[in-house]
Amino acid sequence: MKQYDNRLSFISLSFLLVFVGIFVSCQSKKTDKEKKGPSKYQVASITRGDATVFTSFATQIESENTVDIYSRANGYIERIYVKEGDNVRKGSPILKISDADYRQTVNSTKAAYDNAQLEVRKLQPLVDKGIISPYQLQTAQSNLQAARAAYENARINLGYTVIKSPVSGVVGRITLKPGSLVTAGLADPITTVASSGDVFAYFSFDEKKLIQLCNNASGTLKQKVAKLPPVELILADGQKYEYKGKLELGSSIVDQTTGSLQMKAVFPNPHALLHTGTSGTVIVPTFYTNVLLVPQKATYEIQDKKMVFVVDPHGIIHATNITVANATSDQYVVEDGVNVGDKIVVDGLNRLKDGDKIIPVSAHDRNKGAKRTAAPKK
Repeated sequence: MKQYDNRLSFISLSFLLVFVGIFVSCQSKKTDKEKKGPSKYQVASITRGDATVFTSFATQIESENTVDIYSRANGYIERIYVKEGDNVRKGSPILKISDADYRQTVNSTKAAYDNAQLEVRKLQPLVDKGIISPYQLQTAQSNLQAARAAYENARINLGYTVIKSPVSGVVGRITLKPGSLVTAGLADPITTVASSGDVFAYFSFDEKKLIQLCNNASGTLKQKVAKLPPVELILADGQKYEYKGKLELGSSIVDQTTGSLQMKAVFPNPHALLHTGTSGTVIVPTFYTNVLLVPQKATYEIQDKKMVFVVDPHGIIHATNITVANATSDQYVVEDGVNVGDKIVVDGLNRLKDGDKIIPVSAHDRNKGAKRTAAPKK
């Protein structure tokens, strides 16, 4: 029994010693933490500067003039002179329609016209001599005019059997083949020809942003847009198009649903590289002068709000909401929330909270400290 009591006393003493050890350790850590004090964090001062923001808009290219090609004659296609995608000049033949009936009409109306001329020439001397009445000559002259009109109309219709390109450009899809019957009343075009001049890249632009973009220009909105800097076009393969474009208003009507305006960028197309339907991306630059700039890495988000930690003279940080106007690749253009000279924390934001105390250090001081740490031992 005595041996059991001794064993119990030993176990109790062991637990007591462990508890005392843990307590002393915790107190020691707490004391070390208190001695350590605030940590160092890199800060930066808010400054003003210039920035260029590039905004991209998906677009599809449209030719300045895309013409639907229809037939004005009835008949079967005898020959197609071009292939889809060919470059054609204005007036070049595209296809030919069977013209036998039209030639027959030309020949018959030509014969009637010749006969009417003979009739007038025959009656004229008789009228001059008073042998017949002038009425007969007038009737013959009217018949001559009608015959001439019929003949000229027949020749025009014969010309319609050769369909020519009304503009210089690129031939689109040809929907019919040789032997197909065409009529003047076809609903769908036989093909299209997209002009090889300037091309248009249409896209939607937010009305408010457009007004802000044009604030420094004078004149009407159309005149202001015309003064905006050139834009660039990125092609579907990621390559930058070699020519820059000029912005124009595509429409002066604001879409009430989206609050946007239709814009168009006009690009030269001397090598006929761009065609109707070509996809790409329009890059619009926006230039900001003497604006507040905040590094993106110095911000964090709370409920879709951009926040920064502003450091007061005592090293206390304050969570501050900023209003962002736009963004470059690494900076925010800020409208409100901070002022020039304010110091903000630029690293370790995830370890901080509003009201924490820090020791602010500049990037220069931190780099000096890093160099001293990395210096080789002698």
